[in-house]
Amino acid sequence: MFELFETHPPVNVSEPEYRRLLGYPKNRTLDGRARELADAARLWYAQNGRPWLFAREAGAPERAHGKLRLAGMEFSSKALHDQFAEAQADSAVLVAVSAGPECEAHAQQLWRDSKPDEYFFLETFGSAVVEHLVTVANGRICTWADANGTAALPHYSPGFSGWDISDQIKLWHLLRQHAGDYFPGQLEVLDSGMLRPKKSLLAVVGVTRNLEAARRSAKLIPCEQCPLPNCRYRRAAYKRSRPPTEVIHRDLT
Repeated sequence: MFELFETHPPVNVSEPEYRRLLGYPKNRTLDGRARELADAARLWYAQNGRPWLFAREAGAPERAHGKLRLAGMEFSSKALHDQFAEAQADSAVLVAVSAGPECEAHAQQLWRDSKPDEYFFLETFGSAVVEHLVTVANGRICTWADANGTAALPHYSPGFSGWDISDQIKLWHLLRQHAGDYFPGQLEVLDSGMLRPKKSLLAVVGVTRNLEAARRSAKLIPCEQCPLPNCRYRRAAYKRSRPPTEVIHRDLT
C-alpha cells in the first residue's frame, strides 16, 4: 500500500519552470524589475508559505460501459477510463497537493493595495509551487512503482481535457475517505468543483503491471510532462506537453 503525506515538503521551484509560467520565452532571462519581483515572490513564499502533499493508493479500479470506478466511486471521464484501459492499470493512487492558503491571501492583499505586479508574480509562483509538488508526488509514486515491478501513468485531474471539473467533488470525497485523520492540510471543494485554496490540485495516478503496455504509447509515459531533474526512472525526455494547472495572463508593460 502506497501512502505519502507531508506537511512541510521542501519547495524548490526551478527557474525555467517559473519563467515558463510567467510567460517568458524559453531562452529569455529575468532582469531588472521582473527579476526583483520574481525574487521577492520566492522569498515571501519561503518565509510564509505552508505547502503540503498527500497521496494514497485506492486499490484496484473497475471499468464498465466507458466509466471508471475507484473504491466504488464512479467517475464520468471517458479519457481517464481509456487511459486505464489502454495501460491495463491494476491500481490507482489518489493525490492532493496545495501551496496553502497564505499565498492566495497575501496575493489578494497585494491586489487590494494596488500592487498588481507583485500580485501577478506571487500568484504565478503559487501556481509553480503546485506544479512542483505534483512533480514531487509523481516522482515518489514512480519510485515506489518501479521498486514493485510496475509503472506509473501520467497524473490526470478533473478540469483536464476529457474530465469535467464537477467530478472534483467526487474525487475529494474519495480522498477524504482514504485519508482518515492523516490529511495534512486545509482544503475544500466548492459546489462548482473549484478548490479553495485555489493553488491546489487533486489528481489520480494509474499504476500498471503491464510494462509493455505502458511503453507502447507515449501518452502513457508521464516523463514527457514531468520536469523532475536527475530522475533515475526517466523513460522519455521532458517536453511539457500538458498545459499548466492554472493559466495566468497579464501584460507587464
